[in-house]
Amino acid sequence: MTFSATDAAFEGFRVVRRHPLAVIFWTALYLVFLSAFFGVFGSGLASFMAATETLQGTEPTPAELESLSPILLGLFALAAPAALLLGAILNAAVARAVIRPQDKAFGYLRLGADELRVLAVTVVMSIVFGVGTMVAFTLVGVCAGLAAAANAGLGWLVGIVLGLGAVVAVVWIMVRLSLAVPVTIAERRISLFDSFALTKGHALSLLGMAVIAFIMTFLVGMLMTVVALPLTMTTGGLEQLAALDGSSNLDILRAAGPAIAVFVVVNAVVSALQQAVQFAPFSAAYLGLKGLPQEG
Repeated sequence: MTFSATDAAFEGFRVVRRHPLAVIFWTALYLVFLSAFFGVFGSGLASFMAATETLQGTEPTPAELESLSPILLGLFALAAPAALLLGAILNAAVARAVIRPQDKAFGYLRLGADELRVLAVTVVMSIVFGVGTMVAFTLVGVCAGLAAAANAGLGWLVGIVLGLGAVVAVVWIMVRLSLAVPVTIAERRISLFDSFALTKGHALSLLGMAVIAFIMTFLVGMLMTVVALPLTMTTGGLEQLAALDGSSNLDILRAAGPAIAVFVVVNAVVSALQQAVQFAPFSAAYLGLKGLPQEG
């Protein structure tokens, strides 16, 4: 099979062009998620914004920063599981749009075995990256500290060299596992190490593809932000939530409804487009390296 990193990098735009209705479905799903988020966590978000506003223009003390932790941890603990499931559903939908374009009902959205497998793969990869990064930079710190005990300049040199090496190692692992989700969708089984076999000899091409896709994703976000800026300015933006600290979720929705609505709609559209632009290239790379899946 042939694989063109440059061609694959723009697969997300082709998905948007070929399946505009699917993007509408993805936007609608984001709308539901973001609306539910504000409906449930509006008061907590207002408290966090009020707390951060009081710290602006000053050097926060450790105690002040620590006071933000319970709010952040509460928001994260409740929202993270839902966000992971949402990500799995949408990642599976984008991969399906590229690998199984005939399964286009409901904008390629499903909630079944494929999504559960993608969720499992995503969680495992997050743990691998998190633990791997922590271990790598802990070792860098230890080695740099030992070198610094003998000579401060040597400590800095060791820290920089090993730090760069750690970054390269983490990025290499990410690239080698980058096709795990497409493989999982295409072959309908949990797969991590098949990605290593597929990406062998193509790590640099895949890294270049990922960089191009990231830049395109960033540009899409910037463009949509500029387009939505007049609406954001008209409604006052989410900054007004800081003044609603202590209010109930219902009162916050009543007082800041237009600003929240603009934020939700704009971010739903941007997120749906970015989902396609960022993740479709990896499914295109899978097709280029492996070909269409064999139906069993």
